[in-house]
Amino acid sequence: MKNFEPVRGTQDYIPKEMQQRNFIYDIIKSVYTKNGFLQIKTPILEDLDLMLGSEGGDNVKLMFKVLKRGEKLDLSKDNLSIKDVSDLALRYDLTVPLARFFANNRNFLPMPFKALQIDEAFRADRPQRGRKRQFTQCDIDILGDPSINAEIELLVCGGEALTCLGFKNFVFKINNRKVLNQLIINNGFYPNQCEDICVVLDKYDKIGYEGVKNELLLENYNAASVTSLIETIVDIKENGFDALNKYLEENDDIINMKKLIESVNAFSDGLYTACFDISIIRGQGYYTDCVFEVYLDGFEGACGGGGRYNKMIGKITKQDCPAVGFSLGFERLFTIINENDFCLNAVPKAAVIYAKDDDFVDVKRYADSLKKDYDIAIMPRANNLGHQLELLRDNCFAYFTIFGTNEINQLGIRE
Repeated sequence: MKNFEPVRGTQDYIPKEMQQRNFIYDIIKSVYTKNGFLQIKTPILEDLDLMLGSEGGDNVKLMFKVLKRGEKLDLSKDNLSIKDVSDLALRYDLTVPLARFFANNRNFLPMPFKALQIDEAFRADRPQRGRKRQFTQCDIDILGDPSINAEIELLVCGGEALTCLGFKNFVFKINNRKVLNQLIINNGFYPNQCEDICVVLDKYDKIGYEGVKNELLLENYNAASVTSLIETIVDIKENGFDALNKYLEENDDIINMKKLIESVNAFSDGLYTACFDISIIRGQGYYTDCVFEVYLDGFEGACGGGGRYNKMIGKITKQDCPAVGFSLGFERLFTIINENDFCLNAVPKAAVIYAKDDDFVDVKRYADSLKKDYDIAIMPRANNLGHQLELLRDNCFAYFTIFGTNEINQLGIRE
């Protein structure tokens, strides 16, 4: 008989892992809720036309599309297109569904609207450590506030969530797409080429600037412009605002970046920092202004990011609305916490074990009396009590009691 495993890029979670995931979820949700963000929920399925027109960069290419159903699915045609066979897609992030949600419900929402979403998204990505095809994102967005105050609030709130999870010395790296686009244009490219060039520049952390340069040359961009752009980016990457001042006069976008960095650092109490990094691009084409990512001390790769997307809602409603969001990568955080034995101060779990001759009503009343101090599970005694206790310990139970003894016993910790 075939042994069915979870589909590649997805995962089953045992109780111990679910305890960790729920602990992370509860802390992030609590921090975000205390900061005034309102939780919403959207369907995992969205209209294919909405998702295809979302300017999601490579994420659109990684989108799971859903076949039409019943009579709508006609495979008899020649030269079938995607829209001939599909009309729905699984959401690849939570931002595009939020834009649709806001367009439909903005008359019923307080403004600016501070949205909270902790939910699943799907991408046909190549599975690897901390990256799955089905994954959870933890998003906060502010819609209706065009000022840099919204970015400040998002990053400080994200910093609070990470510190509550036990992280410190992490870094928010900040850039601005308008600033980057102007640098691209100043190096001899056309405005309509900026988005495609940004997609390639976004691969810097994977292939380095020499790889980025080679890829741009393979796409037949002017060699002198490519070389000049890479030299400019490298200079600014190494020397920050001092180098940027050589290539651009200070403008509102640069001033706002500096204010964002100074404000986040002022709120951090030394637990984390913010800095300018010209290499932060974010692959999604819908970003219009500030973009940012957060990096944890001692761990490779970003564990979260976001930016401003002032044009996305207007594509749906024909009326632009300023919007900015920040997302923590739940799977990345879970992997780090799971692999590094972070101390999770969850309510301890205890098992009340009873014999078959015990009165279950009395057992239940006794178990209920313990709930003020423990999460309680009631279990009949197994033939092999030692093995039963081992399984309890391996599934996050810290204590057990044998009904009738009135003794709470601590389960040993497996080395």
